[in-house]
Amino acid sequence: MKVANPKLTLYAFHLRNNLAQGEEEPVEDANHLWEQCQQLGKTLSVPRLESLLKRLQDSNGKIGITPSKDNPESDYLELLQQKHLLSFSAISNGSSRQLRGEVYPLQIHDSYAVDITLRYPYPHVDVEQLAGLNPQGRLQINQSKSLLGQTLVFFAQPEGKLNEIQTFTDECITAIVPEPDRQNYWLSAQGIFLGSPIVEYKNNQENLAQPSNILIWLNCHPQTETLEEDGDYYQPLINLLCCRSKILYAYSESRWCNQQARRLYRQLDGKVKQLQQLPLETTKRLKQLKEWLTELPQITLDYANYLRDLELHHTTIETNSKNYKFWLKQLHEISLKNEDDLELLQQFISKTSEKLIEQIQVDLSYLLPTQKLFQQMIDTIRGIVETEQAESDRSLQNTVAMVGVSLTAAAVGATVAPYIISPEPQKPILAPFSTNHLHPLTQALLLSLVFGATGAFVTALIQHLHAIPGRLTKLIWSCSDKTTKLSGNTQQILPQSQKPKK
Repeated sequence: MKVANPKLTLYAFHLRNNLAQGEEEPVEDANHLWEQCQQLGKTLSVPRLESLLKRLQDSNGKIGITPSKDNPESDYLELLQQKHLLSFSAISNGSSRQLRGEVYPLQIHDSYAVDITLRYPYPHVDVEQLAGLNPQGRLQINQSKSLLGQTLVFFAQPEGKLNEIQTFTDECITAIVPEPDRQNYWLSAQGIFLGSPIVEYKNNQENLAQPSNILIWLNCHPQTETLEEDGDYYQPLINLLCCRSKILYAYSESRWCNQQARRLYRQLDGKVKQLQQLPLETTKRLKQLKEWLTELPQITLDYANYLRDLELHHTTIETNSKNYKFWLKQLHEISLKNEDDLELLQQFISKTSEKLIEQIQVDLSYLLPTQKLFQQMIDTIRGIVETEQAESDRSLQNTVAMVGVSLTAAAVGATVAPYIISPEPQKPILAPFSTNHLHPLTQALLLSLVFGATGAFVTALIQHLHAIPGRLTKLIWSCSDKTTKLSGNTQQILPQSQKPKK
């Protein structure tokens, strides 16, 4: 089968600004979209397209303007200042037919958008030759961190009568999409736009480097070509596709945030289990707990950031869903009444978008309670460390006090020894147990030891008596707590008839 004047348009969208980097400066890879357009120019050997980036930059090397409420121009800004379109001609590899095309770069609020159209300006083109409209499968934008999404739209007039629309559109997909990627697309919905059939094929892969959907729009109505050339539908359609890409991009980012938050949750769960199996030795236990006090605040902060991003993605999807509905309403207003059927565009917002919002809400309902658990974990560990450290310091202080008192008492014993023990300086020092009478020096040493031991004993006794009030207080509180619980349990098991009346 043949078609007349076929054209294939790539609508691609790329983030220009985000909240993380501020509204003043573009994101790091903001020029990725224009660099990919230049790469297509190299593939098609089109010098005008290869120089697109320079054509878009101003004297300061910037592209576009800072989006803001006070600057509504950014809502739909044509980036080529003179003709707004960059037209070119090329001969695709392996084909004698000449390609013609246009590039239409835009800024839509905080995003870049580009319309790259390749066309065969011939009345009779075999369906098999449509592969030249997507040379080497290059009519798409490679993955980047800020690539929002892309859509392919094929528009042509079939020659002859169509018996089965789906059979024909399947042949178009076979020609347009390269073999490795063809199996990823499936027929999603059919409708009528400006009087002619339009069929949507969706990509079942969450891969932003491939068009998320392909629209096959057939020129089968006397008014379709005229209305398409007038272009009143164009701005609502490209804005609608931009909202669609932002919704899918935000959801894709939310999946990553959800995975990272769950990973941190598993780390916390592991710490809770390890908390019940701490080493018995005080030094090792304190070392382990202090390491956790260093790790957990950073984990808690990361976890909070992921939750914040999840909520931002949720807000992004809700906002762009409202915008999508607005632009869909604009398309309804310019459509042919009683003829058009835009249900295939309505399905996305009424089914897909609602499911995405609901899924993020479910994720948050699971993850938000864990944020409190993180803080409770930190507070618990900090309390244990403070208690263990206080006990360790107290034990050390008691030991130091005992040693200090013992040494002081021993010194006192050594001082008073000459007054208690008669000195015998001429008496030789004999081997132990060789005489029944201890040498005066030995007696002095033993007296010092007795004084020291006595001092240590008295100090320990005083410390023990000092600790008794605290232990009694804990015991009283414990007994009071048990009594309260027992009283509470007694109230719960009273028969209904014995409960006090209000």
